[in-house]
Amino acid sequence: MLIPDDFEVQPLDTVPRMAEEAKHQAVLVAALRAKWATIADTTLRPVIFHIPMGGSRDAREAANLKVQGALAGVPDLCIVAPCGRIIWIEMKAHDGRVSTTQSKLHEHFKALKQTVLVAHSVFDALDQLRGITQ
Repeated sequence: MLIPDDFEVQPLDTVPRMAEEAKHQAVLVAALRAKWATIADTTLRPVIFHIPMGGSRDAREAANLKVQGALAGVPDLCIVAPCGRIIWIEMKAHDGRVSTTQSKLHEHFKALKQTVLVAHSVFDALDQLRGITQ
């Protein structure tokens, strides 16, 4: 799987106002999508997407999402790669920690032979992706 070099990443100070974690996540997604767009055979291009679970919601909307399948602890990003490989990425702020709910679900995913990464920056995520794809 192609992983962008650090110099291919958009400078963080050019991203509009966002929380630190969101800024790193947005830059990571953009860098991966740009790199994967260079893969000529589109059937071999990984897909990355965000699963919006957090944010402010009123009780009614939270209840609607729960019955529709929302699950606490699901990582922020999912990569579907060739050969059926799934990689989950939990993005955290520089000093952020994984919650107990997240930790339990991450362990369950690992028991299901899924890869789960916890990254504290776009560069941390890219380094970890390089480590598992080489």
